[in-house]
Amino acid sequence: MSLWRLLENKINEIPTLPVVACKIIEILDNPRSSANDLEKVISIDQSLTTRVLRLVNSAYYGFPRRITTVAQGVVILGFDVIKHLTLSVSIADIFRLKGNSPIFDRSSLWKHSVGTAVCAKLLARKASLPLLEEAFIAGLLHDVGIVIIDYYFPEKFVEILEMMEREHIPLLNAELKVLGFTHALVGKLVAKKWNFPDLLVETIGYHNKPFQHDNYCANIALVYAADALCRQFGEGADGDTTDWRLETEVWSWLGLPWSERQEVFQEMSKEIKKAAEFVNLVPLRTG
Repeated sequence: MSLWRLLENKINEIPTLPVVACKIIEILDNPRSSANDLEKVISIDQSLTTRVLRLVNSAYYGFPRRITTVAQGVVILGFDVIKHLTLSVSIADIFRLKGNSPIFDRSSLWKHSVGTAVCAKLLARKASLPLLEEAFIAGLLHDVGIVIIDYYFPEKFVEILEMMEREHIPLLNAELKVLGFTHALVGKLVAKKWNFPDLLVETIGYHNKPFQHDNYCANIALVYAADALCRQFGEGADGDTTDWRLETEVWSWLGLPWSERQEVFQEMSKEIKKAAEFVNLVPLRTG
């Protein structure tokens, strides 16, 4: 049996998102849903409510007055922000799955994912694209396939990491050599299982190939640029490399001056520090 067929067979074993998160996705897909619908769903889960309120009151959003209820958060921060904060909490729980590789730090991958999310939102704002929250969530999810590969194929994953270091090749190349498929494709498969909207499914599947998808090009480009910038900034977890020529093309396509990368570096650093509560959703490994 091929590794891909084995993975497809194991898809039913992949942990599902919490019931509340699944209902939130339904709300996300229903244009007639209201903020009141969202509040009712979140309030079902007290633990989820507490964590969402902690994020709402974090330095990342910087609201001067403490927000004490989800209803207040919806009114002040808006429907989309609260909706995606709730998904952020649910996504973080997936990264808490016990990793099987003895040489891979799962919490470091989460930190990179948060950095990519923050940077993608920052770039969306700079490019005047109405995709701030969509880019953030896609950034959080773009490497979820790595979690699944580590979980189900730990020996192969170690082989991938060792090959990257030994042959000095990108993660995608090592994955193709060892597995015959990439974490991007695995992530897309999982996102479909979770019934995520097509925008998120396709962004995850093509986050390494920004010009190879006819739809959702803007969101894919934002995540690609953010992912590359985070690795250069030192918020990388996979030791991957950057295609400078492709990155330059992506920045140009987004209408962002390549000369402003250093400025974005600095802004991103400040934003990541403010996003500490997001990082803390998955405890960092200390030893």
